[in-house]
Amino acid sequence: MESEIKLSVCVEGGKTLLKDSYYNAPYKVVHYGSQRSNKHIELIIMSSSPGIMDEDHLNIDIDVADQAHLHLYSQSYNKLHPMKHGASQRTVVHVGHQALLQYIPHPITPFKDSIFTTVNHVHLQSGATLLWGDIICAGRIHRNEIFEFQKMHSTTKIYREGQLLYIDNQVLKPKEQPIDKLLFHEGHTHQATLIFASEYASEFKKELDEIFRSEYHDITFGFTRCAHDMILFRALGDNGDLLYNFLKTIASMCLDFVAHKRPNAVASDEEIMAPFEKELL
Repeated sequence: MESEIKLSVCVEGGKTLLKDSYYNAPYKVVHYGSQRSNKHIELIIMSSSPGIMDEDHLNIDIDVADQAHLHLYSQSYNKLHPMKHGASQRTVVHVGHQALLQYIPHPITPFKDSIFTTVNHVHLQSGATLLWGDIICAGRIHRNEIFEFQKMHSTTKIYREGQLLYIDNQVLKPKEQPIDKLLFHEGHTHQATLIFASEYASEFKKELDEIFRSEYHDITFGFTRCAHDMILFRALGDNGDLLYNFLKTIASMCLDFVAHKRPNAVASDEEIMAPFEKELL
């Protein structure tokens, strides 16, 4: 099945509004959270399907206009069902001048014999802020489908004003790779990634070096400055919800720092932390 999602947000009267949207079955996009209390807009991608089936192909197009702020959410875990040929997802994002996009979807759960390819192209203009995350599970753990999928191939490219700054090309083939060994998952079942791109990222990296001096329970993680004004976080664990909340907490810290450096430019600390204050590790 061929599916498509198109979103376009803009700024009117100092608030971000949904300018245009298009989607077809089984997907729909609806407002999420309070539309009146936030300067940014919150949208959630929902699906009536039990997951991604063989030969499903989804194209996502997101346009965040200059100075607009979009927080995009997913409905639940993205389940990849058994396949013979494979499924794919292609996402193209444009984030305008002084705009912001946060997109940290729920984890991907590949069932036995699933085949999935995802390609992400993100284009940032000057002053744009990006928080982009993903979490990959080993499979349906309680059904003993740990690393029983056939293949997962994820490619992410991030551009700033037309210049390519970051490429992540990850191919997982459990039947051909020692995926649970050193330099792969190292005995863990979940991998999480978060990219923070901002004109303040390099400065924030110095703060992180002081903040993250101790280990977190049940999570192994690291972070590095992977490009100019860009930080990459990687984490390993054994619980998708735990890693999801971990990424959301880090994202909140990133946005709080941007708000501190550029007052009134993003949501306040209270707005950001409210949904997650009970989830801090």
